[in-house]
Amino acid sequence: MRVIAIIAAALVVTAGPAWAQTAPDAEREAQLDRADRYLELAQGSNARKLVRRQLEDFYGDGSMPPDQQAWLTENMTVIYEDVLQLALTEVREDVADSFTAPELDALIAFYDTPLGRSIINKEAEISIALQEAMMPHLMMRMATVSEKFCQRFDCSDMGGATQKGLR
Repeated sequence: MRVIAIIAAALVVTAGPAWAQTAPDAEREAQLDRADRYLELAQGSNARKLVRRQLEDFYGDGSMPPDQQAWLTENMTVIYEDVLQLALTEVREDVADSFTAPELDALIAFYDTPLGRSIINKEAEISIALQEAMMPHLMMRMATVSEKFCQRFDCSDMGGATQKGLR
């Protein structure tokens, strides 16, 4: 009888840490699942359509034949979707760490409603419009920064830019 009691005590002592480890692992998996669902919903249902439209506008400037425009639009849309999936996988843990479980649950509950889906789709459209509005300003600023850079550094060999006066 004493042997059984010793074995039972040993099992309790050694099994306790193992049981304790499974709970956080299960909680972490549940949090990662929440992050996945949030990221899925946060992309909106018409992300592919928005990207396609943006690419059609970009390639539709008349500088290439329609068959080339269509080919590039289709292939760039596929590339975008692939890259988006890779990026979502990379930020999954960041999302899980940034939000609490109740916060993710609330976001998921909201974005999973008709109102939430409508808002997230509009946010995606606004995000694309914002990017398009920023691009000309960004290009002008980049040209200015590039000029200033070349005034301060030797740009004749951009592979090894060296500060002027330190040669």
